Amino acid sequence: MPKTFDIANLVFIDFETRSATPIQAGTDRYARDAQAILLAWAVGDGPVQVEEVRTIRSRLKWSDMPYELNNAVYRVQQGTAWLVAHNAAFDRAIWNFATDFPPLGPYDFIDTRAQAAASGLPAKLADAAKWTGGSRKLDTGSDLIKLFSAPDSGAAISTRPKEWKDFVEYARADVEAMRDLFKRTLQLRWEEWEEYWANEVINDRGIGIDLPVVEEAALLAAIDQRNAGVELYELTDGAVDTVNKVQALVRWMTPWLPSDGQKILVDVEEERDPATGDLVRPRKWTLTRDRIVRLLAYLDSLGALSEPLQAVQRALQIRLYGGSKTPAKFARMLGSHVGGVIRNQYVFNGATQTGRFSSKGVQIHNLQARESLPYEMDALDALANKVDYESFRHLGDDTPVSRKLSLLVRPTLVAQPGKVFVWADWSNIEARLLPWLAASKGGDERLEIFREVDRDKSIPDIYKRTAATLLGKQPEDVTTAERQQGKVVELAAGFGGSTGAMLAMAAAYHMHMTDTEAKAAVDRWRKANPWASDFWGKYDNFEGGASFGLWGAINEVLESRGGDEVTCGRVRYGFLPEYLGGSLVCELPSGRVLVYRRCRWEMVDDLDDDGEPTGKQHREMMFRRDMAKVKLWPGLAAENVVQATAADLLRDTLVRLGNGSADWMPVRLHTHDEILVEVDEARAGEAARELVTEMEHAPVWADGLPIKAEATVGRWYSKQPKSWGL
Repeated sequence: MPKTFDIANLVFIDFETRSATPIQAGTDRYARDAQAILLAWAVGDGPVQVEEVRTIRSRLKWSDMPYELNNAVYRVQQGTAWLVAHNAAFDRAIWNFATDFPPLGPYDFIDTRAQAAASGLPAKLADAAKWTGGSRKLDTGSDLIKLFSAPDSGAAISTRPKEWKDFVEYARADVEAMRDLFKRTLQLRWEEWEEYWANEVINDRGIGIDLPVVEEAALLAAIDQRNAGVELYELTDGAVDTVNKVQALVRWMTPWLPSDGQKILVDVEEERDPATGDLVRPRKWTLTRDRIVRLLAYLDSLGALSEPLQAVQRALQIRLYGGSKTPAKFARMLGSHVGGVIRNQYVFNGATQTGRFSSKGVQIHNLQARESLPYEMDALDALANKVDYESFRHLGDDTPVSRKLSLLVRPTLVAQPGKVFVWADWSNIEARLLPWLAASKGGDERLEIFREVDRDKSIPDIYKRTAATLLGKQPEDVTTAERQQGKVVELAAGFGGSTGAMLAMAAAYHMHMTDTEAKAAVDRWRKANPWASDFWGKYDNFEGGASFGLWGAINEVLESRGGDEVTCGRVRYGFLPEYLGGSLVCELPSGRVLVYRRCRWEMVDDLDDDGEPTGKQHREMMFRRDMAKVKLWPGLAAENVVQATAADLLRDTLVRLGNGSADWMPVRLHTHDEILVEVDEARAGEAARELVTEMEHAPVWADGLPIKAEATVGRWYSKQPKSWGL
């Protein structure tokens, strides 16, 4: 692939710092209280130099920097050179807040972490360097950081000269490892760096929070964490006193559950000797989150519950919501905000296989996506007025406090006075992308359905049509509740998912299905959508065997070992035999590539029900992602290209919104299919129209893809059916 940057135009840097604020508070808050005590740097392939403070209490000054670095930074300011760092947002924040260096912006930096992640490498520099076989970080770093960089460290340079010298060499080695990592990984295209910069601008801008509400919610969350154990103890007559005692909870609840409910919790069925009837293997239970969600959906389907089952239901809710990390987001907001704004929430290429953004800090991507409190405004007002725990517990309904708080994290993100949020989301974007990428007759027919519905909302949409197929009804006769069944099947079956995926998706939408019902729904969907299974594909390397779709393309390029490129629908596969141990690459319609490093067929152990090797093996296609081995199969290949292409649509839109013409409506937040901007209240309607127009604008590479978006306006970020903000 062509190189985007000449290494002579790059300046590799790495700071070592000291701050009274813990790094867990986030980059923004940490950097504003930090001292830069070491700066290792190198221009291009030149020698790595290290600038040091004179005492551990001082900080680096620009007047002390050498001419070569001054000249390099002047070139950066002129746009002819770039600084390079690993997790560049951190080093850029240190540059701007922990020194008196000339200020630099997002467009002045590129990030080796983002580049390495595009090839499936781990986020940590030490781990990524290991897998590329280049220069390594020194192993002494952890102890040296504790000695010189920790908030409570008291080491002085004059009294620990040897350790300080080691610290300098540690910083030098970091730059060497980073530079080698840059050289040994595929450079991102210029378009991808534009997408990276657009996101970094959003990271710097941040989003406001309602501090009084957040403070009270954090207080109630801490109280609730203590009270959850007390309530659980009372419900279970002392059998369980904390949400973390999973096996004790299972032992208490299973005798009360009907057999169908018990089956949901069974991980391994008991095994008996057929001759003697003796127990060979006892039944094993599991209480993972997805099983709890399924069991709660099952209990809901029973209607009126007996008193013991009501206790089981409540205990499950306490386990599910009391064990949730979401209420802790309030404390995280308090610990990381600066002036009521949280920043640096997004990681570019955070999802290493697809290039989707991930989130950190408050984890905006993991907010409750589909639900809200019906009495959201009342709950927010109560928190703003410092409601006590008992009053909040009885507010609205008997929803557990932890659940109420989880549903209120989103609306604590608020617009500035005199301004409002406008946000829009793409409609059914993954359901549209799958047939578009397949580029087949059946897929095109499916896309026409989306076009018809976009033109006329009275026409039954894809979810109603799917439900009609499952239920043997006309689409016009499908009820709202039945439409939900169609939605669940569409979301679960599109990427080759079978019974397990169907059951999990149904439970996520509070629907209970039996194994038989789930399998039947998947089978009917596949029969009605043969284009999808054709796109997932098949490969048979025996003479005369069938080879088609994604799976056929992947196997053909692997067999050719780089000799062939194979196109499937709108994506193309190739193989780079010398890159990172042999890498499968997938070129998306946008031109971006997905990398499956060390991709090959391998013999893997068969595991028994306890997860132990049986002594037998079978063949699987495996690749490396981060530090782990991952199985590649047709459904995952389809999911990857769909989610990656959806990410490309988001990236493209963020770049266009950030190009200067829309400065009056800056982006504050985004998720996988949603973008939020903040505008003057008087321009809300104009912003809604402009945002929808931008999001429905198809890039050149997305010709023929039907795109639809709808906007919402509010003073805070709400998932209410209608905005309560205005």
